Amino acid sequence: MAVIPESVRQQLKDRFETALTGPVKLTLYTRPGSSRLILPAGLGCPTCEDARQMAELLRDAAPEKITLEVVDVSRDGARVEIDEVADVPTIAVASDGDIARIRFQGLPTGTEFPALIDAVERVSRAEHGLSQESLDALAKLTEPTELLVFATPT
Repeated sequence: MAVIPESVRQQLKDRFETALTGPVKLTLYTRPGSSRLILPAGLGCPTCEDARQMAELLRDAAPEKITLEVVDVSRDGARVEIDEVADVPTIAVASDGDIARIRFQGLPTGTEFPALIDAVERVSRAEHGLSQESLDALAKLTEPTELLVFATPT
């Protein structure tokens, strides 16, 4: 199954050619082996193969800027505990050498795909896109804070 059509792949290559300036590391957390079978909780991953294809296509759109690491959570348990990733598939986006603070859980297709592209571009350019007002509000935080954004067409 082609997650991203050829026409979109070329558009992505053309866009990344000018939009990306620095390196980006994608990490895909997956649990392979079940294809589309529905298994008991904790076993298999019906969308992991599609997520892998999507992550590989992003990498292939700008291989000189984007690297991809695939982590099998069923084999690499110690690594996953360090990264604190519980759900698969998860695509983490980071600048090279930094901790991934942007994560997409599930398969970011449809309305979520543009947000993934935006995240890759912003990380590459080291741009957060926040207003000064938002930065000032964040500077007042005294404890670690986790922000979750839920996107769904429904």
